[in-house]
Amino acid sequence: MSALESKFHINNINDFNDKNLRYVKKDLRNIKHSPNLFPYKIDLKKNKIYFVKMNKKKYKESFFVLSPGEGPGYLKGKYCFSINLSELNKIFSGNEPINNAAIIYNHGFCCSTLFCRVFEEYFNILSLKEPPLLHQISNSIKEDIENDNLSNIILYLHSRTYSNKQSVLIKPSDYAFDMISITENLNIPTLFLYSPLDEYIASCSEGKRPSWIKNRFNAANINQRLLNFLKVSDKDLDLKKTSIQSSLYWCYFIKKIKKYQLCNKNIITVNCNTFLDDPSIISNLGQYLKLNKKINLMKNKNISRLLNKYAKTDDYFYNKEIRRSNLSAIIKKNIEDIKEAESIAENILKVNIEKFKFSNEYGKL
Repeated sequence: MSALESKFHINNINDFNDKNLRYVKKDLRNIKHSPNLFPYKIDLKKNKIYFVKMNKKKYKESFFVLSPGEGPGYLKGKYCFSINLSELNKIFSGNEPINNAAIIYNHGFCCSTLFCRVFEEYFNILSLKEPPLLHQISNSIKEDIENDNLSNIILYLHSRTYSNKQSVLIKPSDYAFDMISITENLNIPTLFLYSPLDEYIASCSEGKRPSWIKNRFNAANINQRLLNFLKVSDKDLDLKKTSIQSSLYWCYFIKKIKKYQLCNKNIITVNCNTFLDDPSIISNLGQYLKLNKKINLMKNKNISRLLNKYAKTDDYFYNKEIRRSNLSAIIKKNIEDIKEAESIAENILKVNIEKFKFSNEYGKL
């Protein structure tokens, strides 16, 4: 995987003597409405924001816009440049984010990429999976840095579409979950996809996943800030155990979603198994998210293909039966640790974990 290399920098978008402007002049003129310039990096110290030129085809080929790369599914744009962040402030000063986006949050390892790709078959959407600048918003929230103007600009840039009938479907990475405090204030239609706790622990317990959940655990500042939010003490917890890390990280998402549901009816929740057992629920969920359906004669064929391929790359055969068989074997092997972690989660959430459902969970409405 290789990083994008900026070809040039623009100090002033009105400096028409800048020969580099001719390459992006039209796109900059339409930047408030067209997604052809996608923002993929901000350097606050250098006052720079980086864009890569995109089009409909490149967005479709990019399973993720999380980071540039040459492997399957990563950001496909190549021609990139930077401009002064202050120039962007001039363009978007006083503008609120366009209200045509929908958000899908998730805690990771719950088929959310497949979930979004099935949405793409049903609806006329520009699908943005794990945009990197949303981490900027989330990190600012974690660090208690107030930068509402920058957050609005970033959200605006992620709300542009190619037509009035198109919507943007944004799936932030789980690292960017804390930006929910902003998106909920904006009343953006929101869906939260999750998996049962035992499956989540199992998903975090094999291969590279233990190191991944450890990174997530640390990135969430769970050692203090998150423990305080969950109202638990680390004195009797082995925070080095993957099962404990997974359980606490999962509880953080569940408790925060439940908290927002108390004061806002904007969030609907879905168990990933409800989706895997009946992918056609996407049709109803899309209506809730205010997405416009599209004519797609290949929909059924494409969805069938997606459900039998690993959604992140399309590189190999993988379906829900294989997933469940693998998870079942891992759960059985780690059952004692999982039971311990479930007990901790029950004390935190005051629920029976085996029977856990959200009050507004799809399938229970």
